[in-house]
Amino acid sequence: MEQPMSEISYGLSKPRIQSPPLKLPSAGPLVSQLADELGVPLLPWQSHVLDDALKVNPDGTWARSQVGVLVARQNGKTHMMRMRMLAGLFIFGEKSIIAMSQTRQLSLDTFKQTVDMAESLDWMRKRIKRVSRTNGQEEIEVYCHHYPKSCSGKCERLRKYAIRAATSEGPRGSTADLLYVDELREIDESTWAAVTPITRARSNAQVFWTSNAGDLNSNVLNEQRRRALTFESSRMGYYEYSAPAGSDVNDEKAWAMANPAMGYTITKENIKDASIFDTKDAFKTETLCMWVDAIDSPWPMDMWNAGEQEIGLEDDLPTWMAIDLNFNREIACLVTIQERPEGMAVFLHEWKREGGINDLELTGELATLARRYRPRKFAYDPNTAGYIAPRLAQAGIATEPTPWASAGFAISCDQTLNAMQSGKFIHPGQPTLHSHLVSCARRPASDGGWRIARRAAQVPITAAVALVMAAGHACAPQQSVSIISA
Repeated sequence: MEQPMSEISYGLSKPRIQSPPLKLPSAGPLVSQLADELGVPLLPWQSHVLDDALKVNPDGTWARSQVGVLVARQNGKTHMMRMRMLAGLFIFGEKSIIAMSQTRQLSLDTFKQTVDMAESLDWMRKRIKRVSRTNGQEEIEVYCHHYPKSCSGKCERLRKYAIRAATSEGPRGSTADLLYVDELREIDESTWAAVTPITRARSNAQVFWTSNAGDLNSNVLNEQRRRALTFESSRMGYYEYSAPAGSDVNDEKAWAMANPAMGYTITKENIKDASIFDTKDAFKTETLCMWVDAIDSPWPMDMWNAGEQEIGLEDDLPTWMAIDLNFNREIACLVTIQERPEGMAVFLHEWKREGGINDLELTGELATLARRYRPRKFAYDPNTAGYIAPRLAQAGIATEPTPWASAGFAISCDQTLNAMQSGKFIHPGQPTLHSHLVSCARRPASDGGWRIARRAAQVPITAAVALVMAAGHACAPQQSVSIISA
């Protein structure tokens, strides 16, 4: 049953965050007229974005050279770009249009839908010279607006729209008047570095990118967003439909901010269902377009965060320790776990030094902590802290090798996950440990298990590795000793 009109809630057409509007004439209404003629009108939010993104300078060039649109999924950003690309081919006279997405299938779907629309109108269909659907060579060529007459004066007779692979090699050798990159959150630095130069040889080119919110490892998206918010340049158009940080998943005002298509193509009921059935992190990212640190992390960060307490290390408690260093030895993390009646208490000591940590100083401080708290196990990964273990042994500290690649480490990952899921961990909420946990990815192991790995090479997970090693020993069944009387 359809909603009564009085009960329909609409998304906000204007973005929560937007570049300062330009007071110039716009070619956006031409795109809206084309969409109307095709029978697929633009939504108010799509018209709002294009009206500002397609502002025209007095000399006829685009005022915006780069346009970024951040909006929750299923709100119609791809349809908006289909209309923009068709306008580029048939109205704006753009010679070359290139589109790419994080997967070839998404780019191919957009290409097919765009071609179908071009073939649906008689005047557009007559100007199509060729459509290639050959695997890997998908493109459409369109005659200029003079067709079938001869061009009067200088004119690019043919316009072309093609798709390219979202790899560092995919766009090389190409030039474009319009470049469209979909789901920028999935594009890596090498691909972006190879993509952006393809518009530089064209005097009046535009780069459009669209995306949903990312996470702390969406490096390209995060950098473009940072630049848009930091540098005020009329050449950059940025439009972000998102819920404010800290919004509750049940806040309907937040839904409207991130979902401008709500009430048009998305119902409030569907969003409510998603808020119930999706995980909280997934809903915040996919539907509220909010940045969530823990995307794809194997750890249930809600459970981890719930264990934060004002606690400190204590003497004479069952204790386990583990040390790990990053590969350039500039970061060292010692995780200590103590067994208490209220749970397993987790603490982090960290050392940082550019150029490498002094191993003698580190060993001395580790030995001091170990002598005081007397850990039952002092674990380390031989690949990163192997040179520390002999020095600790010289200081009288017994160590336990726990290689990251071992089956034992994979088992420890499961034990750590189980402890976190059951709310066993309590901790003082140290930021470094939180950051390293959310930077983890889940990597399958050859024996059928799994282990944590870095999601991006520049993001450390040293503290998380140390936590897994310590927790693996702390959560392992302890051997009991029975005394038999004679």
